[in-house]
Amino acid sequence: MTKKDAIKRFEIMYIDLYIKEVDYWTAQLTWSDYIDGLNRDGLITDKQRDTWETPFPYGKHLKPNKRQLELKVYGN
Repeated sequence: MTKKDAIKRFEIMYIDLYIKEVDYWTAQLTWSDYIDGLNRDGLITDKQRDTWETPFPYGKHLKPNKRQLELKVYGN
């Protein structure tokens, strides 16, 4: 799995974080737990787990993108 793939999955699995516009620290902790889980499940390597930084801008709240809002409203 690539980091890009992992981010796409994260954005769907944790859509409520974006809808609630959680703070950076909550998002960072959730991301860390998420990539640890991917590693335990054998989907990413130890090196990937250890080197993948959070994909969120430092200190900023998460904001939902158009696709996430559509998924939340229409459930597609």
